[in-house]
Amino acid sequence: MKDYVLVDIRGVATKYKIEKIILFGSRARGDYSTVSDYDIAVFGNGLSSMDKALFCSEIEEINTLKKIDVVFIDESLDDKFIENVMREGVTIYEQTRNKID
Repeated sequence: MKDYVLVDIRGVATKYKIEKIILFGSRARGDYSTVSDYDIAVFGNGLSSMDKALFCSEIEEINTLKKIDVVFIDESLDDKFIENVMREGVTIYEQTRNKID
């Protein structure tokens, strides 16, 4: 079954300078319940504070009864937290770059 919340998250991501989004936590591990939230880690070096706020605002408007927790990955976060996200997480969005040969 397709998870339309993840589809909607990817749609929002394309509007911003987001490099990658990783789903982590119980939904990434597959041990979630019907009431589990969505935990997403957002990577994007070129994101302004305004972009982050607008992104979160659009994420909040996704049609779901589940909470979507957004964590922007930057150098202020604990290294162990980031390692855990990278280890257990599932990439749900990655910006494609056009290469010129």
